[in-house]
Amino acid sequence: MRIVSALAAALLLAALLVMGINAGPESRLIIVYYDGWEQLRQLASLGLQILNYQGDVLAALSYDEQIEALRRVGFPVRIVDPAAEPQAYYLAYPYPASDRSALCEAEAAYPYASDVFIVRATPARAERLALRGVDIVKLPRSIALPSPQPMTAALQASPAYSPAVQAMVDAVSPTLLIHHVCKLQDRDQLTYCNELGTRFSYASTGIDEAAQYLYDEHRGLGLLVMYDPFLHNSTPMTNVVAELPGVGPDSNHVYVLSAHYDSLSEDPENVAPGADDNASGCAAVLEAARILSQHEFSHTIRFIHFAGEEQGLFGSAHYAEQALQRGDWIDGVVNLDMIAFESVPPADHIVEIHAGTDPSSLALADAFIGSILDYGLLLTPQEIGVGATWRADHSSFWSRGYPAILGIEDFDDFNPHYHGARDTLANMNTQLMVEYTKAAVATIAELASSHRSSPTPTPTPTLAPLRMYLPLVNENSH
Repeated sequence: MRIVSALAAALLLAALLVMGINAGPESRLIIVYYDGWEQLRQLASLGLQILNYQGDVLAALSYDEQIEALRRVGFPVRIVDPAAEPQAYYLAYPYPASDRSALCEAEAAYPYASDVFIVRATPARAERLALRGVDIVKLPRSIALPSPQPMTAALQASPAYSPAVQAMVDAVSPTLLIHHVCKLQDRDQLTYCNELGTRFSYASTGIDEAAQYLYDEHRGLGLLVMYDPFLHNSTPMTNVVAELPGVGPDSNHVYVLSAHYDSLSEDPENVAPGADDNASGCAAVLEAARILSQHEFSHTIRFIHFAGEEQGLFGSAHYAEQALQRGDWIDGVVNLDMIAFESVPPADHIVEIHAGTDPSSLALADAFIGSILDYGLLLTPQEIGVGATWRADHSSFWSRGYPAILGIEDFDDFNPHYHGARDTLANMNTQLMVEYTKAAVATIAELASSHRSSPTPTPTPTLAPLRMYLPLVNENSH
């Protein structure tokens, strides 16, 4: 890939004369190759309607003049859909990655990043993709990139061991974590901790019972709790949001600990216990809320359980968009999804922390890993930057410019019961869940206790689509 020179980029930026334009039939879905975070921000400043970015490649809606301009200064551009449909695209992750037969359910599938496709699909086709084992992420019409301002003091500082935080870590209860998984996996009308429940997004009785359980547990801790409703495919769904208000001048800054609570299987209307995916993450959020709610912090902490994740991250996308519109100052999101499986052997306790390439998200991952080391937790963390996955709720916050990380088990030792009726407590490693919960408690406690030295800017959306006119540039087009 030819690297764009700083001089050529500066000349292009100085020469552009732009005018706003509504999206029309001439827009194209393109893939652009770039090198590093600064070039990504540069591309956003050119008015591209960016839908997604992954390491060194991005997807965007663009116009012919923009495509020509990008090529003239050396950005490789590939047109993948010459007649773009702005609201019809999803990221698609076939599972296993080698089995791509299910992609035939989409109208079209375009290779994108490693083992990732962009698919064009109606909502009905997207649902069929999900039921055939393809992880999907609905792409927004455009994303916001984080502000280039310095990251917060809490993320800049190296984690420091604290006896007070150690006491919170030690308070994590394996018994309560297992109880929460039991209550989420079972069917309430049957015996305690049975394996016959479902939290499928369209199985109204099961998903409503789970939402009520989560609401009641947080309310019982004395937290402020609310349902956050939204519609998907004309179906009412709801996130469950609990809040521990901060105390003092930093209380308008927020840290989020989250997990999705819906589940999926080959027969989701009837049985989808979803113990690892993702009762494990929800249990960790509930247990962290129990412990942290007994203390005061300078920052506000929100504990969120998202709905509609399995259909394309709709619950978190709704919440993150509303947070951006409200101007919420979210300093970091720790999202937990599938934190309780590993094979025995190897029982190596490897876990993955997906941070992407945003420097603030990478700093958040460093803080999480620092907590694992400081408090001697039995986890072997691997930080994932370039190549980080977007197929979980943390990425909805990336798309809205907020720092976020995903905590998940080892993708190279993946749960064979994924999206199946045997994803139950009996097939989990509860010790891994306990250690992950301790790491989340320590990280949020440390970050929410830190005082700020400078305000955190709110994320700024990328520019609306623009038509670009430019003079001749002595560069060969690709």
